[in-house]
Amino acid sequence: MNIIRLFLLLTFIVLNALTFDANAQNRRIYKGQYHKGKSQPNISLKNISKNELITLFGSLGYATYYGDLCEGVDCFKFRPQIGGGALLRTNFLGKRFSLRGDVRFFRLYSDDYYKYRNLDFRSSNWEFLALGQFDFYPYAKMMRRRPKFNPYIYGGVGLMTFDPWGKMENGKWHKLRPLETEHTKYGNVAFVYTVGFGIKFRYSYKWNFMVEGGYRYTTTDHIDDVSALNYPKASSFDNSLSAAMSNKSTNFPYNGTDAQTPQDYRGNPKNNDGYFIFSACVTYTFTKNHRPKFKGDQQLLRK
Repeated sequence: MNIIRLFLLLTFIVLNALTFDANAQNRRIYKGQYHKGKSQPNISLKNISKNELITLFGSLGYATYYGDLCEGVDCFKFRPQIGGGALLRTNFLGKRFSLRGDVRFFRLYSDDYYKYRNLDFRSSNWEFLALGQFDFYPYAKMMRRRPKFNPYIYGGVGLMTFDPWGKMENGKWHKLRPLETEHTKYGNVAFVYTVGFGIKFRYSYKWNFMVEGGYRYTTTDHIDDVSALNYPKASSFDNSLSAAMSNKSTNFPYNGTDAQTPQDYRGNPKNNDGYFIFSACVTYTFTKNHRPKFKGDQQLLRK
């Protein structure tokens, strides 16, 4: 987990560097599109609420795997995910750009698209992401001037953990990584690159909703413990369980060295594994602008 700690530390340093660089340029960052104000020399707890700098969110949804064991729509086998994070609003790109950090726990699963190959896996995973988010419509401080729907795109990098388990002949599940079913040692942490699309829904000054979906490209082909093109020989393993979990095929016509069609191979080492995340989010923005400044007929005098 030292890699994860290092990643979180580097993310914190980058966010602080961007903040100090913006302040050093004496820009009017974090000011409402329709409100005047002086430049802020630094970010304080008071200014966070006054200028609506930080938004927190929690999310629920689904995750689905994409890799060696599935093909096309067969990949969409949804498992739950839960997460949360924070957005730091900036003045860049016309008040449309925010820095964002996500933390998420999710499950992945797949049985084999090629039935007689008979492979499968399930995994419990974490991801830690540093993202940039671009809103299609610029930030507007006054609630009544914000669009009811605001599409956005996001992208960034991060880390994910994975721990594949496979089903044994007796129906119980066993960890696959220690078995080295392809005579390959691999870790349980991989880099992630992601892009996605979402829509924000206006509800109140403090509370809003988001729905989004994105794909995670990873630097590993072992989320499912399947990568090698050919099956290792059973005699090459030190224990019978590794041999049995390496080749669970029920009607395998080849010995793994003269395979002719995709279902005759164990995996595809040319492509890394990935996964989709679909989320529904509730957001909370720190703001002091949730009380109307005008009452009754005075509402008509507002611009």
